[in-house]
Amino acid sequence: MRPEHWLYTIPLRLRSLFRWAQADQEVDDELRDHLERKTEEYRARGMTQEEAHRRARLDLGGIEQTKENCRDARRVNWIQDFVQDLRFGLRMLRKSPGFTTVAVLTLALGIGANTAIFSMVNGILLRALPYAQSSQLYAIHEFVPQLSAYGPSLPVNGGNFLAWKNESDAFSAMTLIDAQSGSLLGMGRPQWLYGAAVTSDFFYVLGHARNHLDARAVARPVSF
Repeated sequence: MRPEHWLYTIPLRLRSLFRWAQADQEVDDELRDHLERKTEEYRARGMTQEEAHRRARLDLGGIEQTKENCRDARRVNWIQDFVQDLRFGLRMLRKSPGFTTVAVLTLALGIGANTAIFSMVNGILLRALPYAQSSQLYAIHEFVPQLSAYGPSLPVNGGNFLAWKNESDAFSAMTLIDAQSGSLLGMGRPQWLYGAAVTSDFFYVLGHARNHLDARAVARPVSF
């Protein structure tokens, strides 16, 4: 559609949207005028008033159907239907305050539950981890058929981890994590803390800019 045509049709459609009652009245007036002129035309051919009026209505194809076609041509009919349905729904809700209260509370609980579930799923499964290139991070577990009774996967054995790290080319770096917990003493009341023992590549795997930690057995533990 050419731009100049849009400049002509957009104001008309906006007018039909916000002043639809006046637009419908103009359609009624135009159809009535057309019906009268067709009736007079058939009267001039010698038909009776009733026969001429009937033939004119047949030529027009039905008044209400023609009105609907005009509304569809304006492409705002669905908006008018939505507004009318909304008004009807509000009137029905005002007539039944008890049902309205139950419906609103049910809707609010449903929206709240869905929001909470989505927030949890988004935080656990959908949202990217707060690390550089987090899509390239993988958790590796070990499967031992003889120990399948203890679960589908087991923590990786330290010896196997070293073998994978030295011989595998599938990953640019690998780190081993051992979750631990303990009581912190010497600062007043003891505090139970959770942490992990990690190998030297831990921060490098997470995209930290620091160099690899000292992996020697005699090296001092380092905390960040």
